[in-house]
Amino acid sequence: MSVPTGFQPINQTSGFADANGPWFEKVEDGRLIRGFRPGPQHSNSHGIVHGGMLAAFLDSVLGSTVFHVLHRRCVTVRLTMDYLMPGRVGDWLQGEAEILGHDEHVAQVRGRLYGPRHDVLTGVGTFALLHRQRPPRIRS
Repeated sequence: MSVPTGFQPINQTSGFADANGPWFEKVEDGRLIRGFRPGPQHSNSHGIVHGGMLAAFLDSVLGSTVFHVLHRRCVTVRLTMDYLMPGRVGDWLQGEAEILGHDEHVAQVRGRLYGPRHDVLTGVGTFALLHRQRPPRIRS
């Protein structure tokens, strides 16, 4: 599987990302960009990337952007998605996001997922910011 220049595998993942990856990311001009190459296991009965997979991936882009920019772990409270065009199996898909606003408790984030030919999905999310002292749970 070829990965575009500059992308590194994400090593600290959850069970979901492990089962649906590998996922990659890079930081370019201060922006976090996350990508993956969907395989047959990500497709639906129409032979395109399943919408749930696309939504889950963009959700991870939005949440990772919160961590990258605000240095706060977070959980999704609300997610609104607009599917624009299908994602194709085998294409490199990548997403990026921006923080629209935040306070001490929540952040609003907007992002997009796109492939080599077009935007695939856009979304806006609200994320609850976890307490800074809360330690992450580590799987063994």
